[in-house]
Amino acid sequence: MAAEDTITIRPWKARDREHVQGLLRLLSQDAEISSEDAPTYVAESRERVVGMVTLCVFWTLTGPKAYLDHLVVAPDWRRRGIGRALVRHAIEEAQAAGASRIDLTARDEKQAGRALYRSLGFQERDTSSFRLPL
Repeated sequence: MAAEDTITIRPWKARDREHVQGLLRLLSQDAEISSEDAPTYVAESRERVVGMVTLCVFWTLTGPKAYLDHLVVAPDWRRRGIGRALVRHAIEEAQAAGASRIDLTARDEKQAGRALYRSLGFQERDTSSFRLPL
């Protein structure tokens, strides 16, 4: 990444909505922003949002835990360490909140993401993911 491509990671703001919506569409064509206060962080270069991640910290009877969602980097900005920087930021936020772990899901075909998660210490678990649409 060139010096002029310095990346800043910060909480998303209302002004980011169009760029964040575009990034979400890279994950799912029917994804729509429905919460203005989601715990989402954006990677920004020259006032342009080029990546994002959502980190939800929640409390259970055994203490706080975290869930990582919506990690995506704009196609022209991939392979520059932005995804890694976003996940590292999410890890720091989870640690600061006292979370004992971060969970996430990654589809088999997302090999680059799976390699990234492994390189940052995430371990694949032998569990099934279940979903109930409401």
